[in-house]
Amino acid sequence: MTKSSLFDNKIWKFLCSLKLSIVLASAVTLMAIGGSVLMPFNPRVFGSLDSMPLGLWLSQVATRQPGLTWWIPVGGILVTLLAVNTLCCFIDWLRFIKSRWRKCGEYLIHIGFVLILVAFLWGSKAGFRSEQNGLLVGQSKPLPQLGVTLKLEAFKPVLAPSGRPLEMLNTLALYKEDQLLKRVQTRSNHPLIWNGLVVIPSSYGQTMRGGRYLPYSILTINYDPGTNLAFAGSIAMGCGVLLTLASFYRKRTRGDRPDIV
Repeated sequence: MTKSSLFDNKIWKFLCSLKLSIVLASAVTLMAIGGSVLMPFNPRVFGSLDSMPLGLWLSQVATRQPGLTWWIPVGGILVTLLAVNTLCCFIDWLRFIKSRWRKCGEYLIHIGFVLILVAFLWGSKAGFRSEQNGLLVGQSKPLPQLGVTLKLEAFKPVLAPSGRPLEMLNTLALYKEDQLLKRVQTRSNHPLIWNGLVVIPSSYGQTMRGGRYLPYSILTINYDPGTNLAFAGSIAMGCGVLLTLASFYRKRTRGDRPDIV
């Protein structure tokens, strides 16, 4: 099959079709709206959706309630098809970039969407989330998925006079065998971040040791390998939006586009 016949056929034109984009986007939107109506009435099924990777949730929770959760994997398939449609449009634009370069903003948005979707699927498959990890000062938690160990080196809860926690100061360190990879003092909204790993202090507790109460930190550990790819996609979409707006207003000043009324 020649290069020209590969792109100049009904299948390729269908994959690049604007009508296909509209149909898929509409179907995803309607399915998400309809499915989200079920979520508040079924907290036992959907309550853990945000506390674990989507791939793990689908295999452990959704398979038990297929009548309530079928719309999520179907919606994922439709979004994937929309990404394929978007990628085909981007490839088709590259073929005629000399004559279509003024539309580069629109296609940066397209490729940004594809990158973010790939990052999400990557994180859902290869990422993990672990909550309620209690560590005393000096204790460590191995993270075998990454081949590193997390250690709590210091912890100080800052309490209000009423006893309500105001801040939780943690000194966390990451080790690979005996090699220190990173050490940082974490607190609320200032987590430890390393290569897609995010460790957030979420709460604290107390335990009796040696006749006295010792505070311990409760950590939420989240790993998403697709964060850098999603960041690149966000930059591409942001630049695309700016270029599209600049092109639109430039054409309006030249009279290439009618005024919006």
